[in-house]
Amino acid sequence: MVVNCKACGQEIGKGVKKCVHCGADQRNFFGKHKIITGILAIVVIVIIASAMSGGDKTAAPTSSPTNTVKPAEQPKAPPMVVTADKLMADLRGNALNASNTYEGKYVEVTGKLSNIDSGGKYFDVAPINEEFTIIGIQCYITEEQKAAVAKLTKGQKVTVVGTISDVGEVMGYSLKVESIK
Repeated sequence: MVVNCKACGQEIGKGVKKCVHCGADQRNFFGKHKIITGILAIVVIVIIASAMSGGDKTAAPTSSPTNTVKPAEQPKAPPMVVTADKLMADLRGNALNASNTYEGKYVEVTGKLSNIDSGGKYFDVAPINEEFTIIGIQCYITEEQKAAVAKLTKGQKVTVVGTISDVGEVMGYSLKVESIK
């Protein structure tokens, strides 16, 4: 099949990259600029994937009210009081039920200090009535709490208040510490 050159108008074979008469490039924009084409294709794929995943679920307010009245902050409910022994017994008995019962709950847990992380990120609390445990309650601390934890001793009875963020039969409980008693 024969087509005309885009530059000189002479007849050339269809599919040739350059005109045999004038040397003009016969490829379209995408053929001439492969790197730009590749980048555009990636951008389009990312936009489509983002749209399909729902994007950001939070919507910005369309207008801000001029006088917003904030409700009075409610006092925090008292924590659920539980021992490390009870938490571990519940976990061993039925991990799913323990997860449903304790995950996301604000608790006060009393147990035995079994380990303090050398990096100061967490310490472990184990049941008081068990000599050796593999899993327990990992209590994650803030920078401000490091000094208090540094004064604790392995084997010491400790009470922590915080929110259980994760429950699992392999790793035990994860607790975000609010205070240490």
